[in-house]
Amino acid sequence: MSGTAPAVTVVVRYFTVGGLERVVTSLANELVARGADVRVVVLHAGKRNALLTELDERVDVVALRGTLVARLRELRRLTAGRVVHVNFGDGRIHPLVRAVLRDRPTVVTCHSVYSHKRTPLVNRADRFWSTSVHSVIAVSEAVRRFCVDEVGMDPSKVVVVPNGVEIERIGRLAGAPQPGSTELAVVSLASLYPHKNHATLLDGFAAALGERSDLRLRMIGDGPELIGLHGAARRLGVARSVDWYGAVWRRDQVVPLVSSGHVFVSASRFEGMPISVLEAMACGLALVLSDIPPHREVAGDAAVYFAADDAAELGRRLREVADDPALRQALAARSRERAADYDVALQATRYAEIFDRVARRA
Repeated sequence: MSGTAPAVTVVVRYFTVGGLERVVTSLANELVARGADVRVVVLHAGKRNALLTELDERVDVVALRGTLVARLRELRRLTAGRVVHVNFGDGRIHPLVRAVLRDRPTVVTCHSVYSHKRTPLVNRADRFWSTSVHSVIAVSEAVRRFCVDEVGMDPSKVVVVPNGVEIERIGRLAGAPQPGSTELAVVSLASLYPHKNHATLLDGFAAALGERSDLRLRMIGDGPELIGLHGAARRLGVARSVDWYGAVWRRDQVVPLVSSGHVFVSASRFEGMPISVLEAMACGLALVLSDIPPHREVAGDAAVYFAADDAAELGRRLREVADDPALRQALAARSRERAADYDVALQATRYAEIFDRVARRA
């Protein structure tokens, strides 16, 4: 079958409810649907592993346990004779894990720009490790520049393969705004971490709500910022206009929540290739996004933009889209059109080609 990959062991640090794990899930499911042998190895079980239930039953899932030595020995066994695909989120992969994989045919995917966690020593360590891997995949041009310009990786090894979403499945699950509803739903889908900048989002929403009392904000996601954000909504006087959904992970629940909205908003300060924006595009929502390179790269003219920490500008942009149905419809149409370029089937074909090339060279 075209685009079928060799046997692959996917390595992730955690399998929490986040964008990286959603990318791994949809890619693994697409590859096994093509007949590939895919195994997912979770280095640390962590506290929230519910997204694992979205993996196809044909994907072999192993969570390493025991002492570090026992886990390293098991990792060696689980990667023998297979291409290894390491997924790099925040860059915290134990040096000994890297060491035991050094003789394996390895592909590393860098999912984000995490400059705030870098030091010269960390950059040197990652640059050295990259010399032993066969290929480095960056999920966006912004991440490629980070890998090459900041970390110092060999540019000939770094290729861009954008993330993908399950366009067909999203189409089947998508809902629509309730007919006759007088509210205009603004949707946010992101883990509640500081860099996602939900404080600015709430401030901007409060500013817009002062002019448009029919706005309603859906906050989908959980994380360490939740308590503070919930209190901020009360202080801003918008608590009754915000619905908190927590860490919803099942696609048959997330997609209807997103697709039945009118506007998608993200105030994130940095991203790699934001999967939630891709999902909102596939659902055909108008986009209001912080003006950062990955948002521009993926959304183009399907969004209106605001400076990431400028709540007043965000409020103006929300009112602009809310007040102009024609603009909202035009943005929604462009979203759906651009989403077709980010189908997981295209992503899986690129990955399968890279895995096959790496396996042949090993």
